[in-house]
Amino acid sequence: MRTMIRSYPSVRSVITASAVFAATVASAFAGSPQEFNHDPDLAALGVSAAEIEQTDALLQSFVDDQKLNSVVGFVAKDGDVLYKKAFGLKDVENKVPAEEDDYYVLMSQTKAVTTVAFMTLVEQGLVSIHDPVSKFFPEIPDEVVTEVHEDGTYETRPVKTPMTFVHLMTHTSGLGAGKVRDIRMAERKGDDAPAGFGGRMPDKVPSGQHSGGGNPEAKYLEEEMIALAKYPLGFDPGSKWNYHVSSNMLGYLVERISGKSLQEYVRETILEPLGMDDTDWYYEPEALDRFVKAYRSVDGKLEPGTNMYSEGTVSEQQTYAEGAIGLNGPIEDYAKFCQMLLNKGIFNGNRILKPETVELMTMIDRLPENSGAEEGFQFGLGFEIHEEKKPAPAVSDSAFAWGGMLGTAYTIDPENDMVTLFYTNMFGLEPLYPKFIAQAYELAGVSESGETVAEVVLEEGGRGPHPAIVTEDASLPGMTIYRPKDLSAFGDSERLPILLWGNGACVNTTQEHKLFLNEIASHGYLVLGIGLLDRLDLRDDLANQKTQSSQLLEALDWILEENETQGSVFYGKVDPELVASMGMSCGGLQAIEISGDPRIRTTVVCNSGVLKDPSPMRGMPDLKKDALESFHGPVLYLMGGPSDIAYNNAMDDFARVQHVPIVMTNLDVGHGGTYAQPHGGEYSPVALAWLDWQLKGEKAASKMFLGKNSQLARDPDWSVEVKNFD
Repeated sequence: MRTMIRSYPSVRSVITASAVFAATVASAFAGSPQEFNHDPDLAALGVSAAEIEQTDALLQSFVDDQKLNSVVGFVAKDGDVLYKKAFGLKDVENKVPAEEDDYYVLMSQTKAVTTVAFMTLVEQGLVSIHDPVSKFFPEIPDEVVTEVHEDGTYETRPVKTPMTFVHLMTHTSGLGAGKVRDIRMAERKGDDAPAGFGGRMPDKVPSGQHSGGGNPEAKYLEEEMIALAKYPLGFDPGSKWNYHVSSNMLGYLVERISGKSLQEYVRETILEPLGMDDTDWYYEPEALDRFVKAYRSVDGKLEPGTNMYSEGTVSEQQTYAEGAIGLNGPIEDYAKFCQMLLNKGIFNGNRILKPETVELMTMIDRLPENSGAEEGFQFGLGFEIHEEKKPAPAVSDSAFAWGGMLGTAYTIDPENDMVTLFYTNMFGLEPLYPKFIAQAYELAGVSESGETVAEVVLEEGGRGPHPAIVTEDASLPGMTIYRPKDLSAFGDSERLPILLWGNGACVNTTQEHKLFLNEIASHGYLVLGIGLLDRLDLRDDLANQKTQSSQLLEALDWILEENETQGSVFYGKVDPELVASMGMSCGGLQAIEISGDPRIRTTVVCNSGVLKDPSPMRGMPDLKKDALESFHGPVLYLMGGPSDIAYNNAMDDFARVQHVPIVMTNLDVGHGGTYAQPHGGEYSPVALAWLDWQLKGEKAASKMFLGKNSQLARDPDWSVEVKNFD
């Protein structure tokens, strides 16, 4: 059902046929593979059977551990397909095996296609990347919100710089951002998160795939963008990073400039010339059987997720198409798009972009200083640039990449002449792609780049005697490490205690707790926090993915092995007998969930408590009150007083625990605690005193808690209750 979509006035009367953009020029680029070689001599290429088996085992382990229902991986080097395999079940209930050519919902992978489509218009001379958007859409906002009143009205000022197409392609436009987001949310009385990711579920499956916070019944993207343009901007264009909605405006502008619908233009200029025959926004009804069903992993078990995104592709009304999400298809289709970019704009004998255009998009960091994105995060025109931050050490500085919110990801590496793709459809997926891409480079025989591991210094390393750094390790993907920078002070006489940390909302970043954790590390602790280092300051789709408590125990296994491995920076530096589980809010439940592990000596529960009834929030550990029985060492609750939403649950926990020593502390600061204050605020000394007492055996630290004249008892801002101590 390839429905023709409404037309728009063209900037030029006629855009020449697609052959202008997809002319056959393969002879001029004989060195670039124009199709994938599916039957290479792997042995001759140095790909060992052992590495293939190891890659198989890795992907199969994701399925066996019920981290996901199905997965397909694709690796090509120099156009030779080194790996393309699927594992698991695309339909768990009906036990339908996954296949290599299954359809996946690509979500934000649509953005790169939209960006390439726009750049073909640039190459035609119809628009410049530096043109003001108002040249083609006069209604685009030119005011910035400065103040929002209680009645919902607001004050504005003129923008300092007009919005350009660079701002749309780099997500720095200011559209729908900051205070404007709050205004729109208040008017809609709901969040703008996508359905299935915490956003409002529509009453019926929409036609096509819609971003959260809009009108799921909109027939055309134009309706949504005109509605968005009625609001001012949240910040001056080019001054900050605000992910997602800019790509929708870019897609709408492709329609206005080309005079064609986004679907039609993308199909003619990209999908058909590249042979991406199964990639589209919409399909005939029978195609639904080719889609992988969506799931989420909850406490190590798979649960069905909403399939509205795949079901919306077979609706009768096939007119709504976003530039930010909406495309779907099999992994090799998108690999063709990746190979085209690797080939500097040509594949399948058809040129899509000029080499200089691809370089313009992927070699220049366009983000402003102090944009709100993490230091080291770089973004070009439509792609993340891996010059500084990498998903695996072997990835070269020239690589660029992106992915989708349901767990699809890809990396294009010109220096190593590789494309690597990883597809799954999971809500709240544990970060597994770094493990796969590290193995993919091993399989391809590409060694590590030799660059030093990224290190972040916060607050000059903290106030403790051991200035800390925030770092990561390629062999422990998905975890951020806080530790003293100089480990030479630790060894036989003093070893580092281990702190396992889970984040609020169980998110995939330690962003909200970094100052607190950094301060603890500076006092001689090794903190292993769930989360991606390159999302330390960046709250995008990856940062908001839900995590699992099992990651904490996997991190413990890792550090204990490192402690025994000669050549490791941690060799002989940590004490395997001194381990604490700790976390905030949802992460506090993760800490409770693992506290039964015999290696854990103490548990610290921050702004959290076991719920009396099942949580309505997706991704939270489904604990019952009997989970408290797993405590086998002293427990500290670090709470925010009666205004803390977890207060009643925590106080009930305290009343129930009779078998281990337990301390309840409260500072009336609410659920958010003091983590974001300098050096973690007033929470840090309390947490450090507990850890010094319980893990380092410093009896003087117990004076913070014990006795009528304890330090907390004498502090009018704090309350403390103690029981089960001898």
